[in-house]
Amino acid sequence: MPRHGDPLLVDPPGQPRHLPHQPTRATVLDRLRSCAIAHFACHGDRFPEDPSGSKLVLHDHATEPLTVADLMRVRLDHVRLAYLSACRTAYQGRQLLDDSVHLASAFQLASLPHVIAALWEISDSVSSSVAGDLYECLAKGRTDGVPDTDRAAYALHYVIRKLRQKHFDMPST
Repeated sequence: MPRHGDPLLVDPPGQPRHLPHQPTRATVLDRLRSCAIAHFACHGDRFPEDPSGSKLVLHDHATEPLTVADLMRVRLDHVRLAYLSACRTAYQGRQLLDDSVHLASAFQLASLPHVIAALWEISDSVSSSVAGDLYECLAKGRTDGVPDTDRAAYALHYVIRKLRQKHFDMPST
């Protein structure tokens, strides 16, 4: 849920390939420089053999991927929160237990104070529900309706505990 004025990039199914608001590597890197919250609801590909090549699956991922290496080279001083609603964006794998190079850490290295990412696979419906509840919690008590990103850790903890109460055995489904 971007706040009013934050740029929104969408990739509507069945649309022409080169619309100005499609999430491509170039448009995302450009828009990241001016937004407060970067929310990615997409897939991610991880490459354990070369973690810096792990990427977000954007519209042009096959030809111009947005990789960990790309994100590690930019400073995003205006972005206060990155929400990576893509499977395993904070997971490197068992073969590299001491390696912390993944999509979430790339956003942290780009100077973001708050990054939310997934360690495992999660269903789209749960992901959407968690995001909605999280943004509601971030905006709670605010008269301007702007999410307070400094409450990200608290809000995520609250939302996940609520989800676990509802689905104790499998909160990610």
